[in-house]
Amino acid sequence: MSDKMKFDVALANLDAGKFSFRMVDAIKDRISGLENELEVVRGLHDRAIRDLKLQEIANWRLEAELRKLNAKIYALLEANLLTEKAYAGMSFAATKMGAYFEVSKKFAAEALARVMADVKSGALQSKCLDAAAKIYALLKEITPTQGALEGMKPYVHKTGEYLEVAWKFVAAQLTKVSAYLATLHKTAA
Repeated sequence: MSDKMKFDVALANLDAGKFSFRMVDAIKDRISGLENELEVVRGLHDRAIRDLKLQEIANWRLEAELRKLNAKIYALLEANLLTEKAYAGMSFAATKMGAYFEVSKKFAAEALARVMADVKSGALQSKCLDAAAKIYALLKEITPTQGALEGMKPYVHKTGEYLEVAWKFVAAQLTKVSAYLATLHKTAA
């Protein structure tokens, strides 16, 4: 007889009011078997819950990574769009510059011929000497006196301090910008 049949017979005997130790042992064996199966099911349930939590954590990590990658892709797409706009503008400018270059080549040739003629005749040298004399006279007129220089000294000193502070600020900003660009370059690669 199988265990099930023994258990069924034991239950039938119990219903009939008969009592035997074999019947009690069959019922105890059946109950302990069911308790063992229940423990196995509880263990499997706990393991399934733990696996589910680990799967949720893995999903959260993957979603976070996906958000980061989407942000990088978006930044690259924006950079690509700006590059395309710049390229379109530069190609338009290049085609316009070609036309301007042809026109300017004509005028440049005429101007160069005039300059060469002035050099040969000596007119260019005399114009340069006249311009240099005018510049010298102008510089002589606007050169400040010793008293004016003494009066400007505190302002020059203060301006130097401001320039030093401004230079430190610019250097700090350049460091930040270069670090950002290096980080952006690393993340883009």
